[in-house]
Amino acid sequence: MIDISTLTKPINKKVLLCSAGMDSYIINKLEKPDVCLFIDTKSNYSGIEKEWMIRNKEHYNNLVIMDNVLDLSMVELDNFIVPVRNLFLAALGTYYGDEIILGATYGDRSTDKDYTFQGMMNGVLNYIYGKTHWCEGRNINFNLKYKEWTKEDLIKEFMRQGGKVEELVQNSFSCYTPDKDGEPCGKCKPCTRKFLSILGATGVDISQYYKNSPREYFDDETIKQWLDDFKIEVNRRGRETVQTEKVLIKMLEKRC
Repeated sequence: MIDISTLTKPINKKVLLCSAGMDSYIINKLEKPDVCLFIDTKSNYSGIEKEWMIRNKEHYNNLVIMDNVLDLSMVELDNFIVPVRNLFLAALGTYYGDEIILGATYGDRSTDKDYTFQGMMNGVLNYIYGKTHWCEGRNINFNLKYKEWTKEDLIKEFMRQGGKVEELVQNSFSCYTPDKDGEPCGKCKPCTRKFLSILGATGVDISQYYKNSPREYFDDETIKQWLDDFKIEVNRRGRETVQTEKVLIKMLEKRC
């Protein structure tokens, strides 16, 4: 519930714009936000995440699910990208606190997850909440604290602080196309990035936890195709891709 009486003065709370994914789960554990805010955008993937988070709300710090305020379903692309989504999420986050964390990581390539976007949003939000006839003045800090971290970096820090691989599998959900039973497909982009980053960071093959094994998806031909695709610059995600290549090459060598 939004308290409108607080909007006109500083709200000394930390808000994590969260999802059901592994990155959000880890950042939630590292940051321990005052509010873990999930905003349903009514897209297909948002609906999948919302249902999962309702069932697993005990795994998140102070989870707030905000729905029926934003419908972007009409602009969801075939690749599940929702243009300007994070602009709306950042703005809505200010209803709950002054520090707004977007869990963007090193491998995220969308422009609404980069430092230019961060600077622009801080400029706009601080202008809106500046001292005026209706507002005492608020200092909004919209930040990308984990933008320099790859998925492997996040996992390693999570493990260093006592986290378990089982938590990452059981307490987070990353799949664009779950099967009819709601189980992760094991081969879409979120599924494969999660599988490879955990394998690279911990050496643990999480296929044992899934009905649809990611390991089975990565046969020799698929691995070689991924490695060939990474030779094309537009397909690369910087340091994350370097880490992924190492994992794929090691998988391939073990089969030879």
